[in-house]
Amino acid sequence: MKRDIDGLLSGASSDFRNGTDQKAQGNYPAARQSYLQAAEKLMLAAGLSTGVLKQTRQKLAEDLLAEARALKQSAPPAPDRPVNTGDDEQSANWLVSEPPQVTFSDVAGLETVKEQIRLKLLYPFTHPALAKQYGIQPGGGILLYGPPGTGKTLIARAVAGEIKAAFFTIKPSEIMSQWVGVAEQNIARLFVESRKYPVSVIFIDEMEALAPRRRTSNSTVMQRVVPQLLAELDGFEKRETALLFIGATNEPWAIDSAVLRPGRLDRLIYVPPPDLSARLRILELNLRGISLAEGTSLEAVASQAEGFSGADMSALAHRTRERVFFEAIQDGHARLIGQADFQAVLQDMHSSIEGQDLEMFKRFSAGKGTGS
Repeated sequence: MKRDIDGLLSGASSDFRNGTDQKAQGNYPAARQSYLQAAEKLMLAAGLSTGVLKQTRQKLAEDLLAEARALKQSAPPAPDRPVNTGDDEQSANWLVSEPPQVTFSDVAGLETVKEQIRLKLLYPFTHPALAKQYGIQPGGGILLYGPPGTGKTLIARAVAGEIKAAFFTIKPSEIMSQWVGVAEQNIARLFVESRKYPVSVIFIDEMEALAPRRRTSNSTVMQRVVPQLLAELDGFEKRETALLFIGATNEPWAIDSAVLRPGRLDRLIYVPPPDLSARLRILELNLRGISLAEGTSLEAVASQAEGFSGADMSALAHRTRERVFFEAIQDGHARLIGQADFQAVLQDMHSSIEGQDLEMFKRFSAGKGTGS
């Protein structure tokens, strides 16, 4: 029986970790499903337990069910999705729109970044009369660049959430194909699909993989894909429906310069690591609804996490929650999270951002002009 219980507890822990990761990424439906699975396993474990352990595991399961219900209530209903009738099995996996589920209020800090995005992409939608008066066309393209884990994907989702746009998120690996002409067709199909919505956001991560500098690439596929992408981007002003195209990269210097010309991804926005106030806000967002022991200072924790990325801060909060969660399961009683728990996790963590990487981004920004 102990082996059965251990298996259930291990499964519950895995589901809980996945749920917290999905929640941090704004993928509430997946997070809710993981929390429900974890709660189910805890309930089964409670049924095989006795005494205090039984009560504790039931209580943890109930807490997870409550969090899953809260996620369901916070997620807006999904819009009708177009049916993909293409015969390309790969494109059928990614050629769908996702409902926006986060807004800028879910993005900690980065106020300068948000304001640049509002000016370039959002204000023409939120102030249409003024935009028309000054001849500002809604839509356009930007490139978000910066170290890994600083929130570029979350920002893109938040842009769609701010204006309730259909959201297409694509990885270059999902577009590329070994067959001649298929990659170009995939790009064209993506833009065609986006036209089915009044307002669409296309987000492509790892832009350097989709549009590398052609003179340094020996790939014949890239020699065809980059021109196809450029042709689609040149069609912004000709569209009957509005499109916001957001690219993201950790290597902006590796992208073909033609992609960054005016009328394409012509606004380069640097997404830096979070400052102290942003690190504190990320902790608060990831600890919503969690009671902390008296005397616990999240500001002190954020201060000690100097140089951490946004993803690092989310991981810090999640690992601390997991640490106390596992302890509660094993010891049979729940307790509040305290300062010592954060300290224990911090001892085993370090920033995922290298100092030399930050220097490279500073040099690139100085040469290109952040937000230019």
